[in-house]
Amino acid sequence: MRHIFSVFVLAGLATNLSAQSRLIIKGTIKGDTKGFNKIYFFGDHLKMDSVAIKKGAFTITIPWKKELIPFVYSEYDAETTSGPTAFPIAPDGPGTIYMQVSDIRKGLISAKINGNNSAATFQAFTEGVREMEEQLMSAVDKRFPGKTKGDAAWNKAYRELRTQKLIPYIIGFVKTHSDSYAGAYILNRYLNALPSQDLEMLFNKLSPSLKNSEAAKAVQDHLSGLKRAAIGNQVEDFSLPAPNDSIITFSSLKGKYVLVDFWSSWCGPCKASFPHMKDVYKKYGGDQFEILGISIDEDKSAWLKELGKQQLPWPQVLDTKKIYVTNFAITGVPTGYLIGPDGKIIMKEIGFDKNGEGEIEKKLKALFDK
Repeated sequence: MRHIFSVFVLAGLATNLSAQSRLIIKGTIKGDTKGFNKIYFFGDHLKMDSVAIKKGAFTITIPWKKELIPFVYSEYDAETTSGPTAFPIAPDGPGTIYMQVSDIRKGLISAKINGNNSAATFQAFTEGVREMEEQLMSAVDKRFPGKTKGDAAWNKAYRELRTQKLIPYIIGFVKTHSDSYAGAYILNRYLNALPSQDLEMLFNKLSPSLKNSEAAKAVQDHLSGLKRAAIGNQVEDFSLPAPNDSIITFSSLKGKYVLVDFWSSWCGPCKASFPHMKDVYKKYGGDQFEILGISIDEDKSAWLKELGKQQLPWPQVLDTKKIYVTNFAITGVPTGYLIGPDGKIIMKEIGFDKNGEGEIEKKLKALFDK
C-alpha cells in the first residue's frame, strides 16, 4: 500500500512541477468574432504562434523562461480595428493567467486579468494610461475643433499634454508597486520617457530581489550609460570585432576626432544617411578625423550582408557587448557621438542630416573648414 501511495505522490509532484514550468493563459470571450477566431502570441525568443477560439474560450501554453513577456493580439482586432492590437502580459513567474473579455468589440486588450499579481498590476497600469489618453484626446479636440490626429498642431499639443501627465502617473504607480515585477517592467518599458533623475529614484525604490531582475538590470545599464556618455566625459576604452573578426579598440583611434555612428541593418534612416556620410568622410577623413560604425545588430549575417551592400569606407564593428546601452545609453538609431582627440565626448546627435545641417557636421565644418 505504501508503494502505491508513493507512486501517487510522485505522480502528483511530477504533474505539479510540469505545470509550474509553463505559462498557461486561459481566456474566455463573449460576442460575435465574425469568424476571426485566432489568438496570436509572440515575444523575445518566442516565435509567433496562434491558438483557436473554440466555444468562446482559448488556451495558450508556453514553456516558461525567466521573465517571459508574451505579447498577444486577436485576429478579430487585427481585422476590424486600425490601431495597434498587440499588448504585453507581464507575469512574474509560471502558472495560469485568466483573461475574461466581456465584449469582443472592446478588443482583447479590454480583458480582465487575474491569476498572477504582476500581470494584473501591469494591466491596471495600462488601463490607467488608456483612460488618461482618452481624456487628453478629448481635451485636445476641444482646443482644436475640426482637427484630427493628422494635424501637426493637434499632434504637438497632444504630445506635450501626454508628457506632462504620463511622467507623474508612471512615478506614482511605480512608487506604489515597487515590490511588484510589474514595477520593474514598467520602468524598463518607459525608461526613455522618464527624466534620468526620476528613473534613478524609482530604480532605487525597487526591492532588492527586483533589482536582480533582467528588467531592472536593463534600467541600471541604461542609467550607467547615461552617466558614462555625459558631454565632457572620457570614453571608456572598448574592443569589438570587425567584419573579418579582428578586434578594433577605441583607444587605437585616440588623437583623432571620431564620429561614433551607431546603426543597424534594419534601420532605414541609418541607410538613408550613408550616401551623405560618405561625402563627409571623403572631405574630412584622414589623420585628424575618423568615423567608427558600430552596429547594434544581433544577427551577424544580416550585418555582414548590409555592409556588402553599403560598401562603407570607414571602420566597422559589431556590438557584441551591448556597449550601446551600458556605455552610451543609445535608445534609437542612427545616433552619433563626436569624440575629441583626447577621448572626451564633445556632442551627441540623434539622426544624421543628409542635407548637411546636422549639429555634428556643423561642428566638423567649424573645426576643419578654416
